[in-house]
Amino acid sequence: MPTEPWFMSDDPETELELGPEERLFTTVLRERATAWTAPPAVSRVAKPEDDSLLVACVGLGDGPDGWPPLVGLHLTGSTVRGDLLNEHFYWLPEPRTGLALDATGTPRELAALAADWFERVLRMRVVRQEWHHRGRCYATRTLFSNDARDTRGAHDARGAHDVFDRYVDGLAPPRRRTDPGRPDRVVVLRDAAPEVGTSASY
Repeated sequence: MPTEPWFMSDDPETELELGPEERLFTTVLRERATAWTAPPAVSRVAKPEDDSLLVACVGLGDGPDGWPPLVGLHLTGSTVRGDLLNEHFYWLPEPRTGLALDATGTPRELAALAADWFERVLRMRVVRQEWHHRGRCYATRTLFSNDARDTRGAHDARGAHDVFDRYVDGLAPPRRRTDPGRPDRVVVLRDAAPEVGTSASY
């Protein structure tokens, strides 16, 4: 279990700004998270400045505060949408990735679906592929997998092999944008975790 409760806010005012449905959603999500057996991670809830939605997110990386990458969801009324998130602005990607969650329902129903989705993502293997040129990293890509035995980085959560988390044209060698070749380095950010009651073979 994490050292602090799941999905707390780093701003006390956020809790005061929650509407009744957001408060119910958050309460149920936190209750469901206490039963998770997935490896711990950094998590939070937030209200963007326009106050139009609630964000719940989890960091799976090795950067500051455990991200990037960041996965999370937007709750807007009776709709929840989850996917990879931009770690600065909480944007969802377009087009959506293979991790995407889209659902409608009551706050309690959506919280249960969100909790199952977060737990499934938390059990995935996460790796970061890196491409280097002249000693500097010019591109990175994050890959997810459900299989603990997969040492290759598994499937691309974005569903497209020419999409990068980060790409710096000025550092890249010529004509590598569409065909980067094999990564120069693969960093395991998070190992896959077996479901409760199952065993993983390596």
